[in-house]
Amino acid sequence: MMTQGSQYLGKLYNDLIANSPQTISMDIPSDMGKGRIAQTKIKHGVILSDWQMCYQADMNVQGTVSKEYMQIIFCLNDGISWGIMDEQRSVTIQKNESCIYAGHGGTEYICYKKDSNFSFKSIKIPLSYFSHLLADYFDGQEVTAYEKKLLGGISKVPVTPIMEQILAETSRFTQYRGGLGYLYLDGKLLELLSIYLGEVLELDILMGKNISMSKTERTAIMEAKRIIDSQLAFAPSCEELSRLVHLSVTKLTRGFSSFYGMPIHQYIIEQRLTQAAQLLLEGDWNVSEIAAIVGYGKPSNFAAAFKKRYGVAPKNYRESYLDDKKNKRSTVFGSKWVGFGLD
Repeated sequence: MMTQGSQYLGKLYNDLIANSPQTISMDIPSDMGKGRIAQTKIKHGVILSDWQMCYQADMNVQGTVSKEYMQIIFCLNDGISWGIMDEQRSVTIQKNESCIYAGHGGTEYICYKKDSNFSFKSIKIPLSYFSHLLADYFDGQEVTAYEKKLLGGISKVPVTPIMEQILAETSRFTQYRGGLGYLYLDGKLLELLSIYLGEVLELDILMGKNISMSKTERTAIMEAKRIIDSQLAFAPSCEELSRLVHLSVTKLTRGFSSFYGMPIHQYIIEQRLTQAAQLLLEGDWNVSEIAAIVGYGKPSNFAAAFKKRYGVAPKNYRESYLDDKKNKRSTVFGSKWVGFGLD
């Protein structure tokens, strides 16, 4: 016989399940092929979809695309093309490519070729929520840049390993119950968007530079920068980066300098020292610990590089920074008092 406490816990558990993000899935009928399509709806009307399909015959599909959403599609296996009837244009994405575009309200048609292994993940974000995110996290100029880039057409971005990792991690929300599942997925969505939107504008800036280079080389150089940023303390050598992004050392080093305005080695130093300055301001670690965190084996080498960059020893940086801010604030207030006196 269940006790009152057991009944309460049972009801609580069932309520948590009912209020967790729910996934609706559909298996591809066996007489048509194999695979599954799954959708998970989270907060703010965002829809995450996972498409795994292989058809026995060519499949033609068409449908209307809502104007209410911004959509990101990640192609993880065989590529696909689709046409937009009303605008008389087509879009193609290949393996490890993605695209982002706003809903146009028109009809799209897709042909899934037989015996192809299609693997896609997509994110549909209500435009109202997308605009809200831009307004919350970016200043006016950045918002204008993103709206100009994203609302007027289709942007393609390479699918980087970190994007794939985050996409894979979204399925782990089932480990959490109730609001924790939504919180987990919200966090993953924001993490993915921060990386994705950065790639969108960075790619746009790089493409705008008058540098003679193939798309493959540009993508490789961007991936090299992402690898450095993700493992700054243990950044690979130029030779190792060259192997990781499948580009010769010469093309990688020349292209990186052209795109980012400095050699790879200098970029690593600049990023390490920038991170170190932030850690020093937080005040939670000593100089030796910070030196190790950002990738310096010897604190003395770190101290010398830091003083050369910022003009002050690491141990004095926080005090110097705070004093500088205080002096600037005093100057501003002093100017105001002088102004009032003259009036």
